[in-house]
Amino acid sequence: MGLKNRLLSAFFLFIFGGAVNAAPMLRLVSSTVGPIPVAVGGSAPAQTVEAYNAGDGSLGLSLSSSVSWIVPTLGASRACVTTTAAASCIPLQLALNTSSLAAGTYTGIVTVTGSASTVDAPQTITVTVRVGTVTVYAAPGTTTDVPITTTKMVNWNTTNGSGWLSLVLEGTGSFRFVFPYNIHFAPQSGMATGDYNATLATTGSAVPQENVTIPVLMHLTTQPIAGASPAAIALQLAQGAPPLVYPFSIPVSLINQGQGTLTPGAITTATSSCGGSWLKQDTVPSYIAIDPTGLSPGTCTGTVTIASNAVNGPTNIPVSLEIVPQGAPTINYQGVVDDVTFIPGAAVSPGDVTLVKGAQLSFSAFSGLQSTPLPTQLGGATVLVNGTAAPFYYSSSGQLAFQMPYGTPAGTALVQVQRDGQSSNTVSVNVAQHAPQIFAVLNPDGSYNLPDGSHPAKLGDEIVIWAFGLGATSPAVATGAAAPGLNPGDTLAQVTGLQVNFGGGAFGSIVTPDFAGLTPPFAGVYQVNVKIPVDGPTGIVDLSVNFSDARSNSLNIVIQ
Repeated sequence: MGLKNRLLSAFFLFIFGGAVNAAPMLRLVSSTVGPIPVAVGGSAPAQTVEAYNAGDGSLGLSLSSSVSWIVPTLGASRACVTTTAAASCIPLQLALNTSSLAAGTYTGIVTVTGSASTVDAPQTITVTVRVGTVTVYAAPGTTTDVPITTTKMVNWNTTNGSGWLSLVLEGTGSFRFVFPYNIHFAPQSGMATGDYNATLATTGSAVPQENVTIPVLMHLTTQPIAGASPAAIALQLAQGAPPLVYPFSIPVSLINQGQGTLTPGAITTATSSCGGSWLKQDTVPSYIAIDPTGLSPGTCTGTVTIASNAVNGPTNIPVSLEIVPQGAPTINYQGVVDDVTFIPGAAVSPGDVTLVKGAQLSFSAFSGLQSTPLPTQLGGATVLVNGTAAPFYYSSSGQLAFQMPYGTPAGTALVQVQRDGQSSNTVSVNVAQHAPQIFAVLNPDGSYNLPDGSHPAKLGDEIVIWAFGLGATSPAVATGAAAPGLNPGDTLAQVTGLQVNFGGGAFGSIVTPDFAGLTPPFAGVYQVNVKIPVDGPTGIVDLSVNFSDARSNSLNIVIQ
């Protein structure tokens, strides 16, 4: 396999995954509430999340809830209590009507919408309540934590839980509406296996609903304990959206949280509503496909079941699919991210491979990677960065991959999607001169250097690091254009000021590469050719690249 084909293969794997105009810009102090402990038949205390304007003008906020037991209202603007980032905040008040909820864990979504001109809106607040008994599986000599929150500090005591059950405060501070606690299970190694019933009571809160007695059941076992990843699947698709199939289907797996060896078995699916064809296994093993074809607006529920030898098996993963009418495209808050680390709010650079995540971004099937020059419209969608159309790598209903234009100035850029004559909300993204991200390392023999040690490199070897986000080059290359270097007389597009760090820390080796620049004939794909120092570190080595103003993520490679 040639270098070009190997690079294309790696690029395919990893790609899946300025000044701002005066406008209001929505910020929430928190996007999660809970889990809040509630007795069966009890009412949870009201909650408050503060919102503020990080821009100009008026936010024009409105609230809606995905569930009937959450009733959100807007309070009057006042001095901020939970943040110092702004002087004035709008309290978003959430009444939780939980008295009719049976025992179990419930989650609802509050959507915070702004005016048409508001940047970074809509945003969502996830609210979780835990009603009734808290049940866990645990192994002797281990610890297990179940999070809860209160709006005031509380005292606590236990009945029948002495020595293994407690309540631990995770952090304190002056600027807060909530206090994060963990119900802490710490069964000693000498405890006999079996079921342990206890109660944990919270007392002393000025909010009466927070003084509750929580029943607790601990199943103590030396057998494997299966934990599902993810624990639940909840998603929203528009009516008529294309199926979610690989590479956008949902991976499911089990994690052993106990002792012994966990052996997963068959994966099956079942639907509780909306018919039997929308939830199914994908053609790729351990992936779940979602096919909304023919579904009407409403909520569909189902279950993914994974068999195993775990004491708590088989493991069920609840699935909730909300079908909404077709409408304008929507970009998630902080939904513009780089294509390696995917960290919300992290900077991208001019020329970077960048993702837009959201809903109804396209109604066409996945387009696949595009050849250069990259198109500025794909799947009926256009991505605008500060009003300029950006070129596409691929399009899908919930994710678009585009190249951040090389001319984008450092600072805050505004991103919007247009599709079928409709415009999305506008979101902001931080743009920096450099935002390096490395995604693969190639050994001299063409193999990938992986931390499992199957294909190590040797001291003195010349390796190739593949990366995104290394910024502008000399000579400059047009956005969406192929990197030069395949034709006679081409001058390779290089970057300057980059160094490679083998090992990190005081004992690492910092090396200037032999070459750092764009890889022909791709757009936005960089390679760094560097020789491993003969006196460098060996074993599993932390590898990163850095400029004076930015450092990349780290990859572990193996050096002999």
